Amino acid sequence: MSDDEKNLDLSSNQSPQSKPARRQSWEHLTAEYLNDLPRQLEELKTMLKQKDYAAIKKDAHRIKGTSATYRLDDISESAARLQRTADTQKPQAVSDIIDELERLVQLHADRLNSLTPSSGDDYERPTDD
Repeated sequence: MSDDEKNLDLSSNQSPQSKPARRQSWEHLTAEYLNDLPRQLEELKTMLKQKDYAAIKKDAHRIKGTSATYRLDDISESAARLQRTADTQKPQAVSDIIDELERLVQLHADRLNSLTPSSGDDYERPTDD
């Protein structure tokens, strides 16, 4: 068996998931991430109280990248702004962006929780309309 054939070999316990199953798995992973974000945002608030702007910048960078991976573009963009704003060391500006992130996380969590596996709807990013 060639290397290419070995890479394509699927044993019975490695069968590909159906599209609905993949979507449900993705929604589950996204929900887990969204459920953990409030804890991360609380940590950012603690860092702000300690005026640890380097730590804020580092965590904002991580949130930016992970959110982009989950296609939570508005959260990723806000985290990028937080990362840049941490350099200014302006507590109110940093706090305002953390508050914005909390609102966005809640919007996404509410939207994701409203979906059911049988709905057939693709997850779409909520808007601030």
